[in-house]
Amino acid sequence: MSDPTFQELKDLILGIDKKNQELKDLVLGLDKKMDIQFIELKSDIRSVEDRLTGEIKRVEEKLGGEIRRVEEKVNGIDKRISNEEFISRGALTAVFVSVSAGVIKYLFSSPNSVL
Repeated sequence: MSDPTFQELKDLILGIDKKNQELKDLVLGLDKKMDIQFIELKSDIRSVEDRLTGEIKRVEEKLGGEIRRVEEKVNGIDKRISNEEFISRGALTAVFVSVSAGVIKYLFSSPNSVL
């Protein structure tokens, strides 16, 4: 085996430099593709985020309306219960007064008097 000549070494170094440049170009191409895909991914994420934000707002508005309706129903039920309590209290008072009147008539009226 003979020693390589200066020209052979130079050609070998040039070949290595050429391959090195090709690898750099390939890496730069891949880097650009990754940047483009990263930008597209960020855009997709932003659009999904905007869509979800819209959905969340819509659900919040719907729930707010439902909560108001439930509050109105509760207020209506509370008013009806208050009315029923008032009526029950009035009826109990009437029964108490009539029983008291009957007891007073029985205890304090003479047997011969006509009322």
